[in-house]
Amino acid sequence: MRFIWYLVSLIVICLVLINNPKANNLNNFSKQLNTVSFTRSTQQSLNWLIACNVILFFLFTILSLLFIYV
Repeated sequence: MRFIWYLVSLIVICLVLINNPKANNLNNFSKQLNTVSFTRSTQQSLNWLIACNVILFFLFTILSLLFIYV
């Protein structure tokens, strides 16, 4: 279960970095993404994916805490 928790956390990090290509960190990564323009529906889909993955991350965090104390 920790593997899934780590995987979801990495997916959230990557999706947030893709969503904000103008950030000062990871300059090479952001330069590649500046050439790709996101449409409004693509941006909404990306925000939806980020929200779902954040919810999954919190659920796995709660589940892992429950399994520790049970």
